[in-house]
Amino acid sequence: MRIALILTALCFSLVTQAQVNAVKPFKSVVIGNQEWMTLNWDYKTPKSFFYNNDSTIDSKYGRLYYYSNALAAAPPGWHLPTLDEYYELINYLGGINKAGPLMLSTDTIGLNLLCGGYKSANISADNSDMFGFLDVYAFYWTATPDGEQTAYAVRILPASGEIEINTFRRANGFSVRYVKDKSPANTPAEKKE
Repeated sequence: MRIALILTALCFSLVTQAQVNAVKPFKSVVIGNQEWMTLNWDYKTPKSFFYNNDSTIDSKYGRLYYYSNALAAAPPGWHLPTLDEYYELINYLGGINKAGPLMLSTDTIGLNLLCGGYKSANISADNSDMFGFLDVYAFYWTATPDGEQTAYAVRILPASGEIEINTFRRANGFSVRYVKDKSPANTPAEKKE
């Protein structure tokens, strides 16, 4: 009986994900050799949050995810970009000193990263510092871990266009953009001239 309930729940989960994929197309843009989603991800999972728990802003900013959920919430055919994939994007856009404004711009390349703030891993007793930096910083998880409790993320400050790549506690809630999986025929090792 217990196994049947688990299988039923698993099937329901797969059907629900398939329904999300069928109903919600993924807007994307090709930048160099990569295809990126152009909207922050907004798929409800455990440990995903709206900024300030306010669902009215989800259509613009999407959800904030803990690291493990950011990895797990990717739809089929997409994945959380690695640190190397972010560096590939940054280098294609002119390097660390030039890429920030282009990554945030709606007019130039169409990636349109948003400053969706974050949910802090360090919460006070009154939850007064649970969320912060909305419209001040763009925080995006990478798939690259840096230990058992930390992982790399990209942070962009729109005022200066400065990009920081640093490690953060995995219990922080950051925005997510996914990059499309490359087919084996298109990987550099398989290309023949």
